[in-house]
Order: sequence, then structure tokens, then C-alpha cells
Amino acid sequence: MKQYYSFSATEYLEQPEILEHIGSRGRRVMELASLGAPISPGFIVMNDTLGKIAEGDVQVAEAFREPIAKMESVFGKKFNDPENPLLIKVVESPMLNMVNIFSTIHNIGLCERTADGFASYVGEEFAYQEYGNVVQKIIELELLTEGLKADRKQKLGAFQQKLKKQRSKSGILKTIEQHRSLFPEHIYTDTYAQLDYVIKLFQKLFSANPTSVDSALLVQTMVFGNFGKNSCFGQYTTHDIISGENVVRGEFFDRAFDEREKAGKSIDKIGKEYLKELERIGKELERHFKEIRRVRFTVENGKLWLIDQRPVSDNSTQAEIKTLLDLHRDKVIDDQYLINAIKPGRLSEILHPALDPNSVKRFTSFTGGIAGAVGAAIGRVFFSTESLVKAYRIAAQREQETNFILAMPSTFAEDVKAIEIAQGVLSSEGGYASHAPVVARSLGKVAMVYPGIKFHKNSMKIGDKTVKEGDYITLNVPYYEEPVIYLGKGELMKPTPEGSGLLELLEIVQSNIGEFDVHANADQPKDAELALMFKAKGIGLCRTEHMFFNEKRINKFRAMVVADSVAERKKILNELRKWQVEDFYSLFKTMEGYPVTIRLLDAPLHEFLPHTSDSMDEFVSFLRKSKKSITKAEVQTRCDMLNEFNPMLGHRGCRIAISYPEIYNMQVSAIFEAAYKLKKEGKRAVPEIMIPLVMSSTEMKTIRNGKRIEGKAIAGIRDIEEEIRKQYGTSPIEFKVGTMVELPAAALQAGKIARYADFFSFGTNDLTQTTNGLSRDDFNNFFSDYTELDLLEENPFKVLGEQVKELIQIASERGRLTRPDITLGVCGEHGAEPANIPFAMDNGLNYVSCSPYGIPIAKLAIAQLLIARKNGEEVQK
Repeated sequence: MKQYYSFSATEYLEQPEILEHIGSRGRRVMELASLGAPISPGFIVMNDTLGKIAEGDVQVAEAFREPIAKMESVFGKKFNDPENPLLIKVVESPMLNMVNIFSTIHNIGLCERTADGFASYVGEEFAYQEYGNVVQKIIELELLTEGLKADRKQKLGAFQQKLKKQRSKSGILKTIEQHRSLFPEHIYTDTYAQLDYVIKLFQKLFSANPTSVDSALLVQTMVFGNFGKNSCFGQYTTHDIISGENVVRGEFFDRAFDEREKAGKSIDKIGKEYLKELERIGKELERHFKEIRRVRFTVENGKLWLIDQRPVSDNSTQAEIKTLLDLHRDKVIDDQYLINAIKPGRLSEILHPALDPNSVKRFTSFTGGIAGAVGAAIGRVFFSTESLVKAYRIAAQREQETNFILAMPSTFAEDVKAIEIAQGVLSSEGGYASHAPVVARSLGKVAMVYPGIKFHKNSMKIGDKTVKEGDYITLNVPYYEEPVIYLGKGELMKPTPEGSGLLELLEIVQSNIGEFDVHANADQPKDAELALMFKAKGIGLCRTEHMFFNEKRINKFRAMVVADSVAERKKILNELRKWQVEDFYSLFKTMEGYPVTIRLLDAPLHEFLPHTSDSMDEFVSFLRKSKKSITKAEVQTRCDMLNEFNPMLGHRGCRIAISYPEIYNMQVSAIFEAAYKLKKEGKRAVPEIMIPLVMSSTEMKTIRNGKRIEGKAIAGIRDIEEEIRKQYGTSPIEFKVGTMVELPAAALQAGKIARYADFFSFGTNDLTQTTNGLSRDDFNNFFSDYTELDLLEENPFKVLGEQVKELIQIASERGRLTRPDITLGVCGEHGAEPANIPFAMDNGLNYVSCSPYGIPIAKLAIAQLLIARKNGEEVQK
């Protein structure tokens, strides 16, 4: 192996056996040279050579005169020349890709012999400040080496501190003269001697540092953007890092060494010949690294040089996707690379709402602070965990808005439960890595730190404005701008996946998914339309109770709930049926040809009834339109009679169908009426009717097939379909009847239930609650205690627990034994969590269903899993 290896835009190493010995920085520079990038020339000094230099077996002036001569010929400068000196930098090139305690000295070659010559090109102030920096760095390097005596350490430290304060030529030279004897005379007068001294110091540092003991040194020519009129410094990214537009974005600084000296100009204002070359370099770098890169460059005397390039850490998801799509169109990357390059969770940036700037234009605002977790949050502010949790519970019970923001000086473990249910958290102490931002990022919440807040018992003061507990505030924490606090209730903008590259990405993802796919949880046509845009293969859960909370419907539904008789209830249901037909017709039409799984009424009836005095007054007024003499007390009594101690396990789901069969009859009739209406129009509806909260096969049998006993009859779904079909005078449509498996009893009875169920949809939210005896509404109160003691690895309402998985396995196996063609799916929000996808696929489920905005995340996770398995990679289940 040679003592050194030269490099330039046309000279570079390719032999793997040598490349592994030149260190990480050496490999990077060789990589750039191989791409034809205009890098300034230099050479790599091998680790063995460093040892020989330290021992005196190799003389620097002799050994490196040839590679330095190559560097001189390119620039027309001379090392050690008093008129136009060549300057170099010396950089550690460690074997491991890491940054050590000291890595670089710039401008070796600046000394008393060369400083004035350099000053004639860049100015006296810059030249001598850089000379002072060279001496400072030599001092710093020596102070890091071992074996220094205390007296020398003290003198070097004093020299360094005094030198740091000097800005003028005279001050720098005077300070050096006062401490001149601390170093050999020749480091101030001879550049080769200066280089020799620096290399020996590096070797001494390396020999005592385990991570540097085998490092090489990179020696490279310095270039200057302030070296005459036709010079500049600049930096740019190879794509727009926000929009993803396929253009270079950046700025350049005319006649400046770096960006600190003056204001920059847009990169598109640089000379055309330079811009064209920068674009070429950018494309080559993107094609090689397969991602956006940030590039720094210098033009010295009309010649363009690439200083360095690196990945971009602050690019948006949209920019990442659109760059990868451009590379895919150019056939630089294939489907597999594109799919694996994007983390599923990053898609949430495109899929979640952002602040509408017009909604806060007139608000008092405070800009600054630290972005802890990006996003936008709007809510009423509370200043303690206790007050926020209490307000949340009251609002939830009363069916009021539950958008809250926690504001405290700082947060601790006991505050996690409040952060979990809040939209965001605002603190005044700490930084990006402090407790509140860290927890917020892990929970997908918004967080910012604003040091100027003064907290009081029930208020906070920002500037000269006081915010009281319960007031609305808006937090906007963007990726690329300063965070802002607005005093007032802003509005959120819907996400805009069109134009973001997401839809094109989904086209590619869809072609790599196979049979297992994603359905949507959707109750409204707009949700169904969004689901189709994201390539959902059906609706896996339509919660029909959500259709009745509409302000135009709720009091009519409440009247049905408190009706005096079956006849009165049926009369009201007949009016509600018209709305339900419209609802189902719209969903079926939107999802034409795809299955639409409609869950019949699940919520306990008392949940629909008024929970506040105002809503009760409104309901009584509604009832008095048909029953003028009814009193508020009578209505309250009827509502109280329907109240339950434990409604989650009470009179809900299929139990309503047993007690009030007319309610399910109305919904089933509306489903088939909508489906047959569409058939008459030549469109294909595929209804799937889901019976919730089934605990036994007898319930399922009764609701599907009907039952008659003396004095009472329950019409089955089969009978209702036949009746509606006769009304339309047409042939049967395709439909299925199944159940939501959300009770351990149903999972264990799955073999018997499957006799009457065409499909099982695992309601993992309730199945988690009933399996573990956990209330997801109250779980946040103690989840942090469990995680702190490592009693739970994951939030069971996000990642399926082992017990719930076992019940799903049991139900799937027993269901398939009875009905081999049974369809199996997950309809809880667990379906959008990538960690649950392997389990669902491995257990023979056909799909997962989740909210529309979770669909792209789930689809990408599925495609990545299939690719990993195709390549024989291990995937954690």
C-alpha cells in the first residue's frame, strides 16, 4: 500500500481493498470524484504513513511534494509562495462514519511568509483572521493530546483565549509575538514545517483515542468565494425541499467566503453556465444517492468547485415522495426501492390538517420559541393535568367538544395522561428534547416551547396579554418556519393529497400489495370518496349511529327512543327510514362494485339522549310540537329510566334488536331499498350487514333468520330482503350477513356463530377493552405508570396485545372450520398501525379497515412487508 493516494475530479480510487483503509471521509471524496464532481484536488495520507512521520522515518516536505505539486498545477498557486499561496485543509478520515472530538484544521499554509500575499486577494482583515485561526486550531489540537504538563496547558490556554479576541492584523501579530516561544519558530514561517507539525499532532491524538487509532488524514486544497471579483460561495438543494418541485433551490453569496458575510441571492440569479453545471451535479448526486441532497459550492476566479454534499434532514414528506417518483420515472429506482424508501408514519404529514392562515389573520400572535412536535392544534387551554382531565371527562359525558391544550412550565411523567387526550402541549421550559416535546412526538401531538410565558394559578401571561383557563388558543408548529401562538380559535385546512405525489405513490404501492388489502371506516359519502381516492377496496365499517347525531336528525331519533308505544316508535322509524335510505344509497353509489359493511345500531340508546340543560330544553321544545302537554320532568324521567350503570356492556348492539326489533328492521329495510334502487339504475351495490356485540350463535341466528314465539315475532334479515326484493320485482342482489367479534365469548363461540355469519370483522377496540378489562376512555389515567415500570411494552389500543391476538387466532381458526370461505377483517383503528399488519396477514385475514387517512399508511406497510418477505427478510410480528 502506498504512503498516500491522490484524488481529483479525474483521479480516484476504485479498488475495494484500498478504499477500506482510507476512512469514511476518504471514501466519500472518492465517491464524489467517481461521479465527475468538480472537487478540489488533494490526497489521503494512510495511517501507517502517519506513524512513520511521527517517528521521523518519513519527511513531509519530501513525501508530499509530488501530490502538492498536482494541486498547485490545477490552481496556478504554490504552497509556501509569498505572492499567491496555495492553502490546504487537513481532515481526519476515521474508519467508522462518526465525528470525533477534533476533525479539521483549515488554511494550513498561512504563515508570516504567505499572509500578505493571500491578503492581496481576499483582504487584510480576512487573511489575518484566518492566520490567527490556524494558530488557534493548532493550540486546540495540542490541548487535546495526552501527556501535556500543567504549565504548558495553562500557557497554551491563555494564548488561545487572547488570540480569540483579536480582529486586526496588528493585534493578531502582537499576540503571536508575545507567545511565540510556545511553538517551534518554523510553524510561523514555513508552510511545510507547519504541515509537518500538524500531522504529528493528529497522529499523537489518534494514538490515544480508540475510535481514531486507525484513522487516515485527508489533505485537500482550500477554495475561496471571496477570491476576487468572479468568485462566490453558495448552497442549494437538488429539489425544492417543501413542494418537491424538480428544481434546484438555494442561494449564493457574491464575493463571500460563506453565508455569514452578507445577504444571499436566489440561486437562479447566478450565471447561466454555473446554474447549468449545478443542475447537472444535482442530478448526478440524486441519481447516485437516490434522494435529495444539500450541496455547498464555491466559485473561485470563475472556476466552480464542489465543497461538500450531504442528505437533507428537513425535507417534507411531499418533497421526499416527489423526488423518489422523479427517480422512478427516470428508471433510476424500481418499485421495490421506492416503496421501501418511505416510512409509513411520514405519510401522516400529508394526510393531517394544517392551520388555515386566513382564520388567524386578525388574532394576536406570538412568534418564536422551539418547535417540539410539528402540526397545528386548536383548543381550550388548561394549566394542570387535573383540570384538563376533569374538563375532558365532563365534555365527553355531555357530548361536547373535547379539543384541549395543556399549558405548563414543564411536564413530568404524571402529566402524560393529559398530553394523550390533549390536542397539543405548550411549555415554557426545556427544549426539543425535553419531556413535553418528546412525549408529544411519541403520541402524535403538537408541542412547542415558548420561554416568554409567565404562569399563574388559573392564567398565563404572554407579552402583555393574559390568557385565562378555558380560553381558546391556536398553536401552529410548522416544519420550516418559526412556531406561533395565536390567541383565539383558528380553523384547520383539510389536507390536499392531490399534487403531493401521494396518489401516484399509491398507484405503485397498489400494484405490489396482492390479495390482502385495506378497507375504510366511513359513514359519509365524503369519507367514501376520500377512501376511493386512496384506493380502498371497500368500506369495512359504517357506524350507523353516527348518522343520527346530525343536528337535523338527533331530536327525531331521541323522540323514537323515548316513544310511549311500539306504534309510535314505528311511526317515527318510518320517517327516519327515508334518511337512512338516502345515506345508504349515497355510500353504495360512491363505492359501486365494492363491499360496504354496515354495522347496525351499536351505541346504547341513552347515549343519544340530552346530557345538558340546554339540549334538554331544545328536545322538550321539539316534542311539544306534537305533544303540547308534555313536561320537562316527564321527559327527564323517561331519559333517566334508560340510563345504565355500565353502558359499554349494557343494552347496546344486537341486544337492541332483541328488545326493539323494529329499529334493526328499519335499518335493514333501508339497506336493501337503497341497494335495489341502485340495481334498477344499473348499478351494483354490495351490502354487508354487520351485527354488533354478538356473544352467542343464538343471537346471530335470530337476527339473521328471524324467530317467532307466542305473542312476539322478530323478522329476520333474510325475510326483510325478500320483502324488499318483491317490491322492486327483480332478481336477488349479492349480500352478506356477518358479525363484529368484539367479545371474548364471541371469539370462543366463533365455530358456532360462523354457521350464520358470512364474515367476521374483529372490533379490536372493544375486544381489547373486554379482554383486558380496560376502559380506553380511562386508560390514559394510569398508562404512564405502567410504561414507567415496563409493565406494558405498547399501548394496547394502538398495538394488538398477545391475549387479543390469541382470541383473533382462535376465532379465525374455528370460523374457517365451520365456513371455509368466511371473510375475515379488522375494523378497529388497530388496522392502520403498521405493527399489526404482519399478524393480520399471517392469520389469514383478508383485510384491515381504518379511517380514510390511515389507508395510505396501512397500504404502504403491507407492500413493505410483502417485499421484505419476498426477499427473505425477517419481519417482527
